[in-house]
Amino acid sequence: MPDAPIAYVLKRFPRFSETFILNELLAHEAAGAKTRVYSLLAPPEEPRHARLADLKAEVMILKEHGSGADGVVQSADAALFSGKSPQEIGALQRKAAAIAADARTRGISHLHAHFGSDTTTVACLAARAIGGTYSFTAHAKDIYHTYVSPEADAEMRRVKLREAAFVATVSDYNARHLSDLCPEARITRLYNGIDLAAFQPVDQATQQQGQLIAVGRMVAKKGFDVLLDACALLKARNVPVSMSLVGSGPLGETLRAKRAALGLEHVVSMDGPLPQEALIQKMGTAQAAVLPCVVTESGDRDGLPTVLLEAMARGLPVVTTTVSGGPEIVRDGLTGRLCAPGDATSLADALEDVLAVPDRARLMGQAGRRWAEELFDLTTNAGRLRKLIRDPARATQEAA
Repeated sequence: MPDAPIAYVLKRFPRFSETFILNELLAHEAAGAKTRVYSLLAPPEEPRHARLADLKAEVMILKEHGSGADGVVQSADAALFSGKSPQEIGALQRKAAAIAADARTRGISHLHAHFGSDTTTVACLAARAIGGTYSFTAHAKDIYHTYVSPEADAEMRRVKLREAAFVATVSDYNARHLSDLCPEARITRLYNGIDLAAFQPVDQATQQQGQLIAVGRMVAKKGFDVLLDACALLKARNVPVSMSLVGSGPLGETLRAKRAALGLEHVVSMDGPLPQEALIQKMGTAQAAVLPCVVTESGDRDGLPTVLLEAMARGLPVVTTTVSGGPEIVRDGLTGRLCAPGDATSLADALEDVLAVPDRARLMGQAGRRWAEELFDLTTNAGRLRKLIRDPARATQEAA
């Protein structure tokens, strides 16, 4: 009997900023697995990555299941639905029921969600309905951000962690946090995988002296406001520097205004979001990649930004902060530089150090590529996840 499809529960699919999910699904299919995607909401109107056309997965969009009667919560599940209105609860319950009905027809007994938020709640409810199991990959906002209150959020997360067959997470930092939150949870650290064949080391001939690249959504936790201050410091020091800021988000206009106020229009280009193919090409001109992550007032922070792994795969030195998983991937002075979060002077010093000696920067990049080959290979890491999904009991042995 053929294996059932590997089933993912996602908030919106496809989503331009979540290439790691698309790549993971493609890796499963490349290994011969069928895939099925349940998308709680319709995908946003935004560009699409070219590789989406290669995905064979059938996608069931559950937007039409959002309206209906209010939900009823058993007392045992009060924590699971903390902060949700009766209307929101009803929508989640209906979507879970729709997934369960579809999963039964396809022989699906295990559901995997990305992010420990509504997607995991729905996966949990659907798994109960089919008498199956669920798991989820924990990332960043879903495990650090305060939604209701620190106490209520912690209890909600503990419910999901306890009941999950296993929980994958993208850094050792996250794994420690989740284990402290729920010691009985089955946690395995599993880095996001990078397609090393697509992200080849840059050609030295295309690199431009002083060129930096920074990629991410324009939200507070990325620290792009600090990065602009650091670029102003480098300009004042007469350090030759130019930077491509790739991405979009709610802070876009604020950052553009700050760029103008600092007189950086000719130093920093704001290039908007780019499909993966164009991003790979743009990385080819850079001398280094930078992402100065910070912790926000709500506690939100990055877990382990995929773009830093991609930059290392391209053989670029990486400059980031000591937030979350940064020290796991950046060996200070060997694969890049670490600096204090929220400190523009520290960031400017680290960037100047990397840019000052191109030969040393290339050695850092080469070391980063070796590190990427060892830890971040998409085929290897997706394979590990696939084995856990096929045999959730394996998580006991795989747990970090």
